[in-house]
Amino acid sequence: MVANSKNSERIVQAALALFRQEEYNSIQVNDICQRAGVSRSSFYSVFTGKDDILLHILRGYKDDFEGTMRRLLHTESDLEKLWVLYVKYLSLAEEFGPALTGALFSLELGGKLSMTKAVEEYMSRYMEWFVRFVADCQRSGIIRNHGAPKDLIPAGVKLTFFIVFEWCAAKGAFPLRERAFEAMENFYDIAPEHRGIRPRS
Repeated sequence: MVANSKNSERIVQAALALFRQEEYNSIQVNDICQRAGVSRSSFYSVFTGKDDILLHILRGYKDDFEGTMRRLLHTESDLEKLWVLYVKYLSLAEEFGPALTGALFSLELGGKLSMTKAVEEYMSRYMEWFVRFVADCQRSGIIRNHGAPKDLIPAGVKLTFFIVFEWCAAKGAFPLRERAFEAMENFYDIAPEHRGIRPRS
């Protein structure tokens, strides 16, 4: 169903607050209704259940392509530009938090959502940039893993995906971005003098 009533935004905001605070599986429709101040019939007039809200939230997330291009234009280092592209995925997980991001993983495992497909679509949109930055970093000796960029990039994204999964399982017990960057530095074999470089938030 498509949320299309004056209550839909209240329901979404109430659900978001609960998803970020509590275990997804423990949240009931009644909890969302109570927090939103709506009846169950009002809830079911716009959503089929809490999974439907989660899918609605994800569908509503828009990729800020122009904002990303502006960031890339104002970032000098090719390595930082590469990290800017990875941060887009990490920042979505950070914005949603470990509980809500973990719920998205649960939906994928249940076959209701393909996060892998969403990541692949994201990668295809930025693939030309990914390839360029990796190749430039390889030529300048910053990246010492000499695999073909088109092979390295999907593997790097999958590694990031796995770090996010670990972060969700650990309920956010470690700093996601720092752990991901350390893993990526090892994967790409970043030269020691270039380790620790991070894109500005």
